[in-house]
Amino acid sequence: MTHKPLHRFMLGVLIFFPLTFFLWYISATYHLAPITLITGKLVSIVVPDALMWLRLDGHMLVLASNFGHDSTGMIVSPPVGDDVLGFHLNPLIYSYSLPLLAALILATPSARKWSNLLWGIVLILPTEIFSMTFSVLKTLTFDVGAAFQAQQSISSTEADFIALGYQVGTLLLPMIAPLIIWVALNRDFLLHLAPQWEQSFTR
Repeated sequence: MTHKPLHRFMLGVLIFFPLTFFLWYISATYHLAPITLITGKLVSIVVPDALMWLRLDGHMLVLASNFGHDSTGMIVSPPVGDDVLGFHLNPLIYSYSLPLLAALILATPSARKWSNLLWGIVLILPTEIFSMTFSVLKTLTFDVGAAFQAQQSISSTEADFIALGYQVGTLLLPMIAPLIIWVALNRDFLLHLAPQWEQSFTR
């Protein structure tokens, strides 16, 4: 009795995922804008004087650091003249959790489908901010390098923590977060598929 709704759900995911992925890709400038704005302000608080600005160029994230080369080639802060160290980062490598979550929610038979989608977009936002924040911190820590670490008094342990946060934010979180949020929002559907899980949900 339960295999049919499961099959319909899996077929729905296969249908909706290419659509949500396409919409996510062509609208990247818009859904990444609030994440970029919040991340820029957050990084400026966590590591003051290190970031000049953070902006989107299409779907690419452009990071202008407050570092540059002096006449001897050394990296200094603030930068000398217009010689600013800048970086192009690709936020799409960790924000694909959004179309995945949207496809899971849209494929789930539920009377609360659209409200769940809205909640899903809200709940996935902090994970994307986490991923972008650690992506920016990783770039400053290891690409700007020693000058940034000296400016912010970052120890080797703290640098390792930033590297770990980057790995979690780019490799682990984009895959796990959509599943956790989808399970939390669609408990009734899961219990319909597997009633024996009810005790696990009520604990």
